Amino acid sequence: MTRIAGLTVEVGWIFYDQRCRWCRLGRQWTGRLFESRGFRWVPLQTPGAAARLGVPESDFDRRLHVLLPGGRVCDNADALGWLCRSVGWLWPVGALLTVPGFRDLGRMAYDFIARHRYCGAGGCWREAAVEGRGGAR
Repeated sequence: MTRIAGLTVEVGWIFYDQRCRWCRLGRQWTGRLFESRGFRWVPLQTPGAAARLGVPESDFDRRLHVLLPGGRVCDNADALGWLCRSVGWLWPVGALLTVPGFRDLGRMAYDFIARHRYCGAGGCWREAAVEGRGGAR
């Protein structure tokens, strides 16, 4: 069992980028699925989250992180694999992401999507709500 900000969760926390429209939609679409398995969603922008995860703030909002009991941290496709293995019908996808070769391919695909998540048909953008940064990228 691990504690953060006064909360105790036995399964883990899913840290997501609250400023990212796709990340928020992902949480909206899958939130109950993972919450029903004991996970809790926490915005990456939560004060103290970067320090708790041991992630430099400059790299912090680049990917999904899952904090597991005992302090283990997974990110990128490894985090997606862990989450998928917690759901019976998604378990095969999670297992595939542990196989060498598929793991590397999953990481590369995840990083590509994460780098371009603010890009649309008209070019790259960031939502106006992004603190201290301009709207264009």
